[in-house]
Formats: sequence, structure tokens, C-alpha cells
Amino acid sequence: MPDQVYNGDFRFAQVTLPDFPDGWLRVGGDAATAWQWLGTPPGPRPVAIVHPSGPPAGIVQAQEVAISAGEGQRWEARVNLASQPAGVPAYLRVYLYRPDGYLLGRLLFPLVPSDEPAVESRLFATVSGTGAVRLEVGIVGAGMLVVHRVEAYRRYPRRALRLDEKGRVFVRHVETVGQIVKPVRLAGPVLVNVQATVTGDIRDLAPVRDGVRIYGSSAAPLATTTGGVAQVQVAERGFRESVEQVVAGPTRATTAPRDVSAVRLYSFAVLNAGTQAAAVQMEISPDRNNWTGDTPEQEVAPGGLLVLAPRFFLRYARLAYRAPSPTPLRIWFQSQS
Repeated sequence: MPDQVYNGDFRFAQVTLPDFPDGWLRVGGDAATAWQWLGTPPGPRPVAIVHPSGPPAGIVQAQEVAISAGEGQRWEARVNLASQPAGVPAYLRVYLYRPDGYLLGRLLFPLVPSDEPAVESRLFATVSGTGAVRLEVGIVGAGMLVVHRVEAYRRYPRRALRLDEKGRVFVRHVETVGQIVKPVRLAGPVLVNVQATVTGDIRDLAPVRDGVRIYGSSAAPLATTTGGVAQVQVAERGFRESVEQVVAGPTRATTAPRDVSAVRLYSFAVLNAGTQAAAVQMEISPDRNNWTGDTPEQEVAPGGLLVLAPRFFLRYARLAYRAPSPTPLRIWFQSQS
């Protein structure tokens, strides 16, 4: 899917404010902060934010050019930036809105730019009810941040799905497809993964009497036996589990980080085996260094079992825990791929 950010390379000027790129607004900062639109038209023109001190300062997409999005989507945001001096703390903030403009939530990604322009990329997922997304890029520490380009790409689904009148994915009936005019010969074998649910009023099937047989004209493109019978491998779902025995205390501690990039579902379960209540929270991270809370901190009563499931997607996940006095906890991590 192409880039969805309007004027992401800051080529076009505003009509009312010709000294600033169209579709972007200044945000944060104080009287000492300066925003400078560099370069000359018609080429790309980066935006420099001079930030001697004070609250964070940045640029944010205007509401009228917000990115159209839907719930349950995965997006990649990219920012090309540099800082003087190198390593000045910066950030990327993502705002999630309902279609009526109500703010659902914010996602914050810390950035550490170098003194040469470089692309920073972050993945995020939209929550239930999302209708639009806005991006904000800014600087936290003292220095200057130069933003060369801002981009956003929808990674899943790659295109809008067609739904029928009942909201189900539209599937054309086989009899309406028509006749195959000419066979197509493929260069090599093709792996086929078929998943289907069949609902019908038919007699009971028996393995000794009923079955499905697929024939190929040769050993390719389908993997077949010498008799022409297709060789089929059944795809099974994988399950993984790990257990940690920990003791929660006044100092906040965490479990080992888990790489969840290749799993379909995962969750944590916490059993409080002690006599004191404990507080737990799921945390997620894009790089195992920067962590943020994915769920609110929740209490596990003595003898209680609590399950925590993710709300957002990032590559790594872990569980943070604490208690007023030492309390043993048993923590499960279970995933399905």
C-alpha cells in the first residue's frame, strides 16, 4: 500500500501560513522554541525544530489530513530525521481516533536520532473503533531536530476486504466463475494451503467409503505420486508454554522478555500462591530496551488466578509484578502459532 501521509516531505506551503508546510501544525515548546522550514520549492523541504529548553516540541498532522484507518489494522510509521547534537531524545506519537473524531488513545515511541539523516521505523496496531490516525514527531531534549520526511504504510490488511450484506467476507460462488479457457503451465511446484468450513445436509461420511482425490497431469505443478495422487501435508497449529516461579516484593520486577513476532495468539496467567495481594501489568516493547504498559496494572488476590491478554502489537512482551511484602507467584506464558 502506498504512503498515506499527505505532504510528508513538506513540499507544499499553507495558504494562510506560507512559511509552514501545508497539513502540519506546530505543537508544544515555549517562547524560546523556533520552527524553521528549510530549503526552497519545488523540492522537499525539511522542518527544523530549535529547542533550547522547556517542554517537548514537535509537528503534528492537521485534523483535516488525518490518515484514514480501520480497527484491527497493522501500520508502519517511518520518520527520516537527524539531530544536533547526535542522540538528542526525540519521539514519535500516534493518535488513534474514532470516525466521529473522538480520541481513543495515544501511542508513544522514543527515538534517538543521529547527526546524519536516518530513517526510524515503528510498527503499531489500531484498536477497536479506530477510524483515523494522526502522527506527531518532536524533540524532548535540548538541541535541534531536523525532520526530513514522515511516512505511514498499512501493512495488514494490504487492501480493503469486500463484505456481503451480512458483513461476511464476500466469496464468489464456483458456478459463477465461468469456464477455464486455456490451461496455464507453471514453472515449478506450487504449495497450496487450503482451509475451509463446509456446512451441508449430507449423509455421514466414512473413511473407508468416502474421500477426496486430487490429480495432477505430471509430477509438477502439484506434488504427486507416480500414480498421479496429490501428496498432502496437514498443517497443525503449534503451542508453546513456559513457567516462571518468582517472588514479588516492594521493588518492581519483570519476567524474561518474550519474542511474540511469530505467534498468532499469546497470554500470561498469574497464580498468587502467597497470602498478600500482588499487582501485575503486561508490558510491550519494539526493541527490548524501551517498554510501555499494554494493560492497566491489576491486582491478584491471594490464591487468585489472573489472565492478561495483549491490546496492542509490538515484537516483545513481558510481565511486571510487585507486592507490599514478599509473595510467591507462578507465571505462565502460553502462545499459539
